[in-house]
Order: sequence, then structure tokens, then C-alpha cells
Amino acid sequence: MTGAQSELPGLTSAKSEQEERFDWKRSDVIIDEQPTTAVYRNTRNGIVIRQEMTGLDDEDQYVFFSTDDDVRTLINALKRQIGDS
Repeated sequence: MTGAQSELPGLTSAKSEQEERFDWKRSDVIIDEQPTTAVYRNTRNGIVIRQEMTGLDDEDQYVFFSTDDDVRTLINALKRQIGDS
């Protein structure tokens, strides 16, 4: 690596002792691991939220919403939960 890239954190070729002991529980870790998530319409025109199975699951997990109004209700509930109502 040369130039500005070699100065970026995490892009150096030699690992520092600090990087080897990185604490994944510290406050600058902002997103924990989570299943890959998809949102799509099914053959009945409902909305599906689907998460890929993990090592703890036997199959993908699904949440179904039959109508667009159901989805709006979900969105409003989520907004209330994050304080954005």
C-alpha cells in the first residue's frame, strides 16, 4: 500500500498489538452481527420480511403482512419505538 491508503486505520499491512486485542464489546462497535434480511412481495401480494437462517435456526424466519395498511401500522409502531413518531 502506498500514499493515503497506508495511513487509514485498519489498512496497514503490519498488525499492531492494539489491533490484535480489539475488544468487540467496546462502545465504538455500532452494529452487532445479525441475519441477512430481505423484504419483498409474495405471490398473494403480501409483504414478507425474511431473515436467512443462522446456526441456531433450522430454516429462514418469516414475517408476513397481508395488506399495505398492515405495513403502515408496522412502520408507525417502529417509529414510536425509536422515538420518531
